Amino acid sequence: MKTEISCLFDNELELHDQRLALDALRGDEELRCAWDRYQLIGDTLRGASGLATNLTPGVMTSLHDEPTVLAPIMRRPTGVLRNLAALAASLTGVAVVGWLALSQPAPQAPLPALAKSAQPAVAGTPESERMQEFLMAHQAYSPSSRIQGGASYIRTIAVSR
Repeated sequence: MKTEISCLFDNELELHDQRLALDALRGDEELRCAWDRYQLIGDTLRGASGLATNLTPGVMTSLHDEPTVLAPIMRRPTGVLRNLAALAASLTGVAVVGWLALSQPAPQAPLPALAKSAQPAVAGTPESERMQEFLMAHQAYSPSSRIQGGASYIRTIAVSR
């Protein structure tokens, strides 16, 4: 019967069949819903302007009519409890900063290239130039400064005599 309803909507039914389809529409809720859907589809395809609905006034009215739910009042700690919380936070902060500042990196084993040379390198010798290249290449990984990551901003200067 939905096919006949669709044909009725498109005005493609004979007069006798139109009467049968209208009688079926009066008696069946499902067919009336199909008729409404067909009308909506047709309006959409034709680009009817009545489809744009402004929902703002209805939503604003519904929001205005809703009851207001108040949040419970949060009480701040007062007196001794407030002072103890501030003291505990301060001590925790000092402990963390002190631990980070005083923690020493684990000692590392000497590198084999440095261990074989018992005498210090003299400036201007090939060995000192190799040592200078080594230090420049590994300066960012050196745990010699307390400020980690700062070594990449410090220039190493070699004096040749």
